[in-house]
Amino acid sequence: MAVKRHSTKNGRQGWSRRRRRWLYLLVVPVIVLALFLVSVVGAALSPGNQSFAAKWADWLRANHAGFLAQKFEEIYYSAQAPAKGGRPKGLNQVPGVVGGTTSPVPSSGHPGTTAAGTGTATTGTTTTVPPTTTTTVPPGLPAPAPVPLVVHPALPGEGKWQPTGPLVHGVPGMYEAQFRADNIYTSQITSAVWVDTKLLKLELVPGSTEPGGTWSHPPYVTSSELPYLVAAFNGGFRFQDAKGGIYLEGKVGVPLVQGAASFVVYKNGRVAIGAWGSQVSMTPQVVSVLQNVVLLVNHGQLAPSATYTDNAIWGYTLGGGYVVPRSGIGVTADGALVYVAGPALTAKSLAESLQRAGAVEAMTLDINPEWVTFNFYQHAAGNPLQVSGTKLYPEMQRSADRYLPPVWEARDFYEILLPGAPVSG
Repeated sequence: MAVKRHSTKNGRQGWSRRRRRWLYLLVVPVIVLALFLVSVVGAALSPGNQSFAAKWADWLRANHAGFLAQKFEEIYYSAQAPAKGGRPKGLNQVPGVVGGTTSPVPSSGHPGTTAAGTGTATTGTTTTVPPTTTTTVPPGLPAPAPVPLVVHPALPGEGKWQPTGPLVHGVPGMYEAQFRADNIYTSQITSAVWVDTKLLKLELVPGSTEPGGTWSHPPYVTSSELPYLVAAFNGGFRFQDAKGGIYLEGKVGVPLVQGAASFVVYKNGRVAIGAWGSQVSMTPQVVSVLQNVVLLVNHGQLAPSATYTDNAIWGYTLGGGYVVPRSGIGVTADGALVYVAGPALTAKSLAESLQRAGAVEAMTLDINPEWVTFNFYQHAAGNPLQVSGTKLYPEMQRSADRYLPPVWEARDFYEILLPGAPVSG
């Protein structure tokens, strides 16, 4: 009888173990499914105009599940990695070039009309600044020098600055140049835009979720700004990743951080980039401040931490990769603004590209396909409120009409405006 009782006991214990195993096998998938559904619903309900995939990745990272986002991205983006070597067929078409058929211009100063030179000719439509009440024509900055090249032989027109956008008082306010960023990803073209801050004005616009909050300026280009709109480009990281803050409209949206790389716009239109508290600081003349990690270029020198393999200091990259779409902003020695972006950049090749484009101080802006955006805008003849966009380069993922009303933009961005544009804030 003892043997039978022992067998019965063992049988019950075995059944109990099997039942627990089956419950475990059933419960775990149910929990995983429930968490998945919660994340999907949370992402779907997140405000903003970004894609669902971007919202989902942001939701996971904001809710302590970034490792899941990374795994999913590793699978997808491993198949999207740019190929090494190769040679593009040619440069991308330059949008909205001033003055009809043009060629690269000399670097001796602003031309009233473009000069002959070597490179790829591009056609466009001449646009002039709307009439203003002032009769004083501000002097423009000297046109930029060609971008030094690292890949040879060069493409036709590579590294040469082309005037683009509207004429301001008879001269171009912007130039655009294209070049290869390094000698590894030689089929990928990096683009730079040079902006004359004496002729054009910049305005920082708060996004609906980054930084969020209440502002007088809505999270898109306003109808009163549309006639003056020249271009717009992305801001920095999410503020939880930026290690910095934002100031505009006379108030702090996210606390400013000592030592953080800071892009400052002043009331007179001047811009500056520097470490907060030492190179730049708050004054009554400051209109806006956007901070994003630390300086990428300082006094003309690259940050030692800007390496080819970093994916931590200079932004969390999709799938943990090093070579992704990146953007950055810089200021030249004479005060021009330089925006650089490309589909296949590392932290170091972005810093090198900004440096080669003339920046003596520079910082990174946003990265990854969803967020890197620079759009030129054109106005319909006779209707300054009818605006359409053109991407800086075709691989940019977001719409060429990003930032236009009435769609709310989730993240902060910058407008480039003609003189006479209304002042917000």
